[in-house]
Amino acid sequence: MDAFDSMTESTFIIKPKTKTKTNTNTNTNSKSDLAADGGYLTLLQGQEPVESMQLRKRLFAQLWQPLEEELFTIEKQVNNIGITEVCDFVDSSYGEIERREQGQVARPFAEVSAAVTFAGINTGDHGKLFQSLQDQLLERGHHVALLESQYCNTLPNLQRSLLEQMFNSIYADTDAGPSAFGGTKTVTYDLGLLQLWWANAACSGKKAVVVLQDFEGFAPTVVDDFIRIVGGYCDAVPIVLVLGLATSYECVHQSLTKASISMLNVERFNLQRSKQCIDTAIHRLFVQGRAPLCFGAEAYKSLLDQFLLYSFSIAGFVKKLKYAAMDFFYAQPLSVLASMLAPNAAVSACPVRLNSDQVELIRMQRSVQRFLERRATENGGNAYVRQALSDDDFFQDTVLLQMARALVMYRRSYCLGIDAIVEIQSMAPEAMQKPVRTLHYYGVGQQFDDCTHWKTLLAVVRRMKTSEMTLLLQKLCRLVDGAADVDWDLVADGTHIHELIQGAAELLANPDGSAIPDVLDNSEPKKRTRTRTEMEHRPFLLFDKGASDAQLNALEKCCEAVEAMLRACLISYHDVALNEVFYYRHSFLLDTAFSAQPRAAVQMALGKSHYYVSCDCCAVTDAEDHGSDDEDQRITPTMHDTSIAYRLHQECGRLINLYDWHASFSSVVERESQRTAPSQGEIQARFMRAVEEMRFLGFIKSTQRKTDHVVRLTWGM
Repeated sequence: MDAFDSMTESTFIIKPKTKTKTNTNTNTNSKSDLAADGGYLTLLQGQEPVESMQLRKRLFAQLWQPLEEELFTIEKQVNNIGITEVCDFVDSSYGEIERREQGQVARPFAEVSAAVTFAGINTGDHGKLFQSLQDQLLERGHHVALLESQYCNTLPNLQRSLLEQMFNSIYADTDAGPSAFGGTKTVTYDLGLLQLWWANAACSGKKAVVVLQDFEGFAPTVVDDFIRIVGGYCDAVPIVLVLGLATSYECVHQSLTKASISMLNVERFNLQRSKQCIDTAIHRLFVQGRAPLCFGAEAYKSLLDQFLLYSFSIAGFVKKLKYAAMDFFYAQPLSVLASMLAPNAAVSACPVRLNSDQVELIRMQRSVQRFLERRATENGGNAYVRQALSDDDFFQDTVLLQMARALVMYRRSYCLGIDAIVEIQSMAPEAMQKPVRTLHYYGVGQQFDDCTHWKTLLAVVRRMKTSEMTLLLQKLCRLVDGAADVDWDLVADGTHIHELIQGAAELLANPDGSAIPDVLDNSEPKKRTRTRTEMEHRPFLLFDKGASDAQLNALEKCCEAVEAMLRACLISYHDVALNEVFYYRHSFLLDTAFSAQPRAAVQMALGKSHYYVSCDCCAVTDAEDHGSDDEDQRITPTMHDTSIAYRLHQECGRLINLYDWHASFSSVVERESQRTAPSQGEIQARFMRAVEEMRFLGFIKSTQRKTDHVVRLTWGM
């Protein structure tokens, strides 16, 4: 360990001591085959057919590209709402210049138009967002300069970048060239040059838009001086500032002086629409089932937590989604079944024949076993199950197609249930309304009877008046008509939702003259009572006081019909065959790849350094101690100084006495046997370096209460 002086100075590469002799030709061939297949390997311990492996490779390329284009289209559509508002502000700014050009009287003072845009904390997406803003402004005929703080650290650099982008924009419109600078090689970058060009370029009605993409990154003095300079030219050149913020609008007041702020005509805009984008993406991909791969409860929670609790980044959401898709097609041998699910809800046979190992793997899934058990209870089901378990061709040609079709029908009915929840929410108080991403989490994470939100919405339905129930049934009828291709015999235990809702609507429209449909409960109408129990189960009695008993009975039947519809559509995906294949559940893999935990990694490296450094002298060598629980807690003098100090500080409380810590450190270091015992000065220097490294890593800090103590900041792993 003497070669490694500091664990925070650099990264060490420890090469293995011995090399295993391998066949060079075999390794070369395997590497070339792996590269040719794009990293795909034959699974099932090499028993997977090569055709299946190649099909997985083609499916990932065919299915991910449309999904990525769909996500890009959604993001563009959602962001265009805020971008259009900014562009309209740019079009309507500097009306006094146009009035002066038309001979009208303008205002006696000029202000610099400024659009303060809040783009959100997802700074990784700002480049694409402001690039879209620049493209749309250019389409409207304006001249745009998109400035970044890393290239504009001083005022001359800012003006140079601004004028270069503006002149390039003017050259594109006027076919002028660099020779128009007057033949000089050295150019003085001043806004007076822009004023001269603006007067000669016939830019009437156009604006010069300056976009500061990351406003917080600019030096406040640079922006302050630039605004003062722009204020002197805004009478001749209509310069519009667009300030991109990632934190809050208060940053403008904290960075600029009052004199500069008084020169701005500020308008606020909100470009952070990542939540709306995610809601739309989740509804189209997961709720509507356009993506063949859905997420289970834990994996979906990990996907949402990374977005909502950390970055609000659309790009990060797409990366995590792509990582899950890659893991599905690279490591799941049954991912070839995704070829059976087409985007148009059609089901086709698998293009490759499955071997016996793949078929047996499908039979081993718990959902498939429950599917066959239900079929065994039907008439002639024993023969069907016997043939499905013994005949691979029958299982692949018949049983697998039926399960895939049932899965597609479940997704269509689930989409209908979520859309019905959205319609019910629109008629509920705003405090009860949840976004689509949360509704989908309730749908995949909880059973219907266990979800509190579903019960709350059903209570809202029971409190509806006749007019409100009529409006709700009209909306539900339109939703049901849009899902006419759903085979209700395969889902919802055979409950025909279309007939149920249509019958409820007809009964409510004519409660006295029409008979109760067969799909509804045709029990005798209940009398209007005022007991507490009756008010709890029939709260609509409190609202429709003037309604007849027949109308109240029809209203109650409609409430039961809506509840039956939601129960039939929002069943758990665990009850559907093949859910283990098409519902991604590897949440730990997503968390490991995208939710970095540097503190845990540093603590693990300091606590078990011999696993990381591959050092034999630091490991426990006594054979009798290998099975003890405190094997990893032993402190040996061959360990690194920082590891020794870290192990010792774990034995202390909140306040650590530096003298006692140094004494314990010295007692460990003095046991070194590979060389002579170190001097007290060397031990003290090594201890001081270890303490400073632990302070740098954030494990301890100084305290003013006791100058000879430090405060411990971390506890546990």
